Amino acid sequence: MIYSIEGKLIRRMPMEVFVEVGGICYMLSVPLSTSSALPEEGSQIRLFTIMMIREENPELYGFATEKEWKIFQKMILLPGVGPKLALRILSRLSPDEILSAVVSGDVEFLKKTPGIGKKTAERLVLELKDHLKGMEPIIEDVSGNFVSEAIEALTVLGYRRNDAQQIVRRTASEIGKKPESLESFLREILKRV
Repeated sequence: MIYSIEGKLIRRMPMEVFVEVGGICYMLSVPLSTSSALPEEGSQIRLFTIMMIREENPELYGFATEKEWKIFQKMILLPGVGPKLALRILSRLSPDEILSAVVSGDVEFLKKTPGIGKKTAERLVLELKDHLKGMEPIIEDVSGNFVSEAIEALTVLGYRRNDAQQIVRRTASEIGKKPESLESFLREILKRV
C-alpha cells in the first residue's frame, strides 16, 4: 500500500493533480477540497494516497488531509459507493460536515450532494456511523445548524470552500455560544474577515 506521496506539483486540475517524484510523474484523482488546498504549481507537496486496481488499471487517489483519506477509505467499503461517488462527496462536503451529518443522522444534508439519493444517504448514515467511531468533527455545536449554511453563503460570496470552512470554524469557536439566527452568525463571520 502507498500511504503518501511527496514531490513537485507539476499540474493541478479540479479533480486531478500530477506529482513528480524521482523523475516519475504520478497522476492522482483528488477531491476539489484537496485541489483547492494545494499551493502553486512547482511547489513541493505531500498527499495521503490510496491505490486501487480496477479492471486491471491502477488508479491513485490523493488527499490533502489524513481525515479526508480515512473517510474516503471507509466510504468505498460501502456497497454502492465507489471511488467516484466518494470523491464527489468529499468535493462537496468537508470531512467535518460528513462526520456531523453521520453522527446526527442528517440524511437531508447528505442528499444535497449530486448523485446521492435518499437510500444512499441513509446507507451512509447507518453504515458509516460504526466505521467512523473515534473520529469527531472539529466544528463545535455552538453554531447549531448554521454551519453548513454559513459555509455555503461564503462560497457564494466567492470564498474557496476550505477558506470558508476555516473562517466559520474559527468564528464558531470565538463566539462560544449558539447564535440566535443564521443572519446574526453571518454578521459575526463578516466582522472577522
